[in-house]
Amino acid sequence: MAFIVVFLFVSALATFGVQGSCPPSIGNDVFEDLMNVMLKVKCQKSVSKPSLQPAFFATLTKTLSLGTNAVVKFDRVVTNVGKGYDPKSGVFTVGKSGLYTFAANFVSNGDNWLELNLLKNNEFIVRAHSAKDQGTAGSLQVIIEVMKGDRIYLRNPRSYGGIYGDSYTMFSGHFMQ
Repeated sequence: MAFIVVFLFVSALATFGVQGSCPPSIGNDVFEDLMNVMLKVKCQKSVSKPSLQPAFFATLTKTLSLGTNAVVKFDRVVTNVGKGYDPKSGVFTVGKSGLYTFAANFVSNGDNWLELNLLKNNEFIVRAHSAKDQGTAGSLQVIIEVMKGDRIYLRNPRSYGGIYGDSYTMFSGHFMQ
């Protein structure tokens, strides 16, 4: 916009001459208006960067044996925009209402099925499992609408379950709109 204003000003000077006088049809008010526009452009605040939206990504570094209704606590937090994910509890607390996507990938450690459920405020949303073999993978992904304060986490519904760490197991979520 500043370029346009300067171009108009230079064009006006070239048309009417720097040393000449203005034609009677163009009064000083035109030049005053042009100067006011230039001042407004100069005094505008700089454009700010858009704020980052809530997002988290965490991995599990330790191999765990899970009991009934154990919440998986992902201890290595890689991304935590908005500070919604708590590695001590394994819970993501929604800081901004809207549409979110959540995903988890995990690897079993043991010779039993490994099932993980994604819950919102103790309400079952979706489940995933890995096969009954050591080192098999499972995954889940969901897009859900949540409200500020909702709690999202992964829980083992069975009385057994081994989950492999070493950052092969991960949990993430982010605000979509």
